Amino acid sequence: MQRAIRRLNVLEYMIVVAAVLLALAGGWVVAFLLSAGTDLPLRPTWAVLSLSLIIVPAAAVFGRERLRAKRRDHPEARDGDNGMASGG
Repeated sequence: MQRAIRRLNVLEYMIVVAAVLLALAGGWVVAFLLSAGTDLPLRPTWAVLSLSLIIVPAAAVFGRERLRAKRRDHPEARDGDNGMASGG
């Protein structure tokens, strides 16, 4: 069991590294295209775009996980207001 857990941890780190590399590559491509067509400098544009490609999806995943944890801790929040209280 410990061996499987270690392997899954290694796989998780490999996926994170691949995602960061893809974000860097994608940021570079878009920054290159923007700098070729406009007066934007390549390096700062690349930095901003790459960070955006890493931070925005990470924030979305973090927010989704917080909602799941909240629903798991408070089952009554799972249903919410489904209109059962209103009479018409």
